[in-house]
Amino acid sequence: MESRDEFITQVLSTIDEAEVLTIFFPNLGRALVVDARRNFEEGPLVKVVGQVNSMEERMAAIEKMRPGLGRVRSIAGIPWAKSIRTLQENGVIARLEQRLTSAGENPYEAAYACDTAFKKLQELERQQWISVIKGKNSLYKNIWEESRA
Repeated sequence: MESRDEFITQVLSTIDEAEVLTIFFPNLGRALVVDARRNFEEGPLVKVVGQVNSMEERMAAIEKMRPGLGRVRSIAGIPWAKSIRTLQENGVIARLEQRLTSAGENPYEAAYACDTAFKKLQELERQQWISVIKGKNSLYKNIWEESRA
């Protein structure tokens, strides 16, 4: 239990400090990117994207997606192997909203962006479990054979 609390404490601290944050979900092959940078034309970004092979690839993708903000100076990556609902249960979603608000985002917009991303991740996880149950997910192997009777 103690290590779990320490991990969550580190995650919440990283959210507070990171310019750009990516929480990646190896089981889903997706990542949640939170870019707190802003300028006069663009506000902070919260987006569910495909997973990449390295942080350098992630930085390049963000810079390409948001060329008006220049180079990413710092990025933090957090692997999340737990279920999506635990993001909310452990206060991660609420802390992301706070981080966006402290970066100058309207509190309503910050909440909406985080909620939209959270719901998308929940749906991706739900679809993954459906494919697992149907035996159509390559990440998992069946331990029984389909009966052809």
